[in-house]
Amino acid sequence: MLAFRLTGLPNSRLPLYLYCVGTQEEKVLHRPDGFPVYQLFLSRGGEGQFRLPGKGTWTMGAGQVFIVEPGIAHEYVPHSKSKGELGYIGIGGASAGSVLQCAGLLQNEPYPISGFDIIWSRMTNLWHALDQGATEMWNTSALIYQLILDIAQSKIPSVVGIGGDESSMAHDGTVTRSNRESDPGKDALIRAVALMHTHYQDDLLLKHIADAVGYSVQHLNRLFHHHYDVTGHQYMQRLRLQKASEWLDKHPRASVREAAETVGMEVNYFIRMFKREFGETPGKGMKHRNQLQMEKDLTSS
Repeated sequence: MLAFRLTGLPNSRLPLYLYCVGTQEEKVLHRPDGFPVYQLFLSRGGEGQFRLPGKGTWTMGAGQVFIVEPGIAHEYVPHSKSKGELGYIGIGGASAGSVLQCAGLLQNEPYPISGFDIIWSRMTNLWHALDQGATEMWNTSALIYQLILDIAQSKIPSVVGIGGDESSMAHDGTVTRSNRESDPGKDALIRAVALMHTHYQDDLLLKHIADAVGYSVQHLNRLFHHHYDVTGHQYMQRLRLQKASEWLDKHPRASVREAAETVGMEVNYFIRMFKREFGETPGKGMKHRNQLQMEKDLTSS
């Protein structure tokens, strides 16, 4: 655990500054008067509930971020069987709110980010530099700004719950679920699917996704098979092929190689898998699309 570190009084000329940083074992956190600055929480490995009186209650799982605004009463209660670590970064300054808002990070609920371990390591590096007195306020201001941008870039888009199990908002603002409790396995699967949709063009392996959501490849495959009746690799491959097919529809004069590169696949493997999935090679489909486009052009002229 990284003990609480406070930077001291900020320089009034800094529009954005680091107020504090640290980590703690998951334990009850009760702040009836809130905190003097924006507080960014990162959950690593554990799970618990955040409650903001009058605003709502949310389950926060591993790999998620939650930002609480200054002066807002809040409480965090970890689940009894949850063993994890909660990181926190206090962010102050006259421009803190506008920067966080423009970056799309001020959501009234926890949200997952990809590459969580990278963000976590940057936070710990910041703590060590601060602990050793190697970082001045001006430098930490730049580091905090960069960290906000990194989190914004890593933010995973919201996705609909699997099997129709969507979160809903009660009249008192409390988030509820149809099964009344959070399912860590389902939450991890939702994050895995979101990562695939975000990074299907990249050199992304199922192992990378499993690491990002905190599961083994075998366990993640079991989740995919249970909910989608395919392995995680098959789901990702079908997603890439579907995206390639959609791309070819929009670019009828493109080459097969361009289509393969668009979804991060080797061209020969792409042709073989495309035929297996759709019953024809992408080249044959492109020939048909080109013919249709030519007929359309002739009709227009």
